[in-house]
Amino acid sequence: MVRAPFAVAVVFVLVASAVVADDDLTIQVDPKADLSVFGTFALRNGKVTSPRPELDNPLFVKKLGTAIRAALVERGLKETPDRPDLHVDYSVAGEDFSMTAPPLARGTGPRPDRFTQGTLEITLTKPGEKNPVWHGIYRDDEPTGSKLMLKLPEDAKKLIARYPRRTK
Repeated sequence: MVRAPFAVAVVFVLVASAVVADDDLTIQVDPKADLSVFGTFALRNGKVTSPRPELDNPLFVKKLGTAIRAALVERGLKETPDRPDLHVDYSVAGEDFSMTAPPLARGTGPRPDRFTQGTLEITLTKPGEKNPVWHGIYRDDEPTGSKLMLKLPEDAKKLIARYPRRTK
């Protein structure tokens, strides 16, 4: 009899952890835009809004920009500072969360469950226009800000992998 409530509690914790651990990726494309005509891009400054010092530092922003640049080049675009077809803007928001998870065993109290959520946004816009032609959002939950900092450049590559490959 004692095993059934314990098993239910373990399953609940595993499901709750899986929900928190899932990454979320969203892509929006202007339906009027023909992405195949864009061949060049210029990476602009990245922006970080986070109280986490691991995320809010210029070295991390530079590393993230390097990952985005490499992913776009892999998709067949070429970086150019002069008259690019697309401006690439990116930003990261990081926030710490703390939740209470149910106890693992009978007679023990609730356990704290802390994680850091990062939201990476990459926007591709034609120069001189306000509305983007492509916009991607990647949300990632990690146990610490340090792990999130290590993971976000890979998340940027996953996001850019959804941009159609340019054929020459």
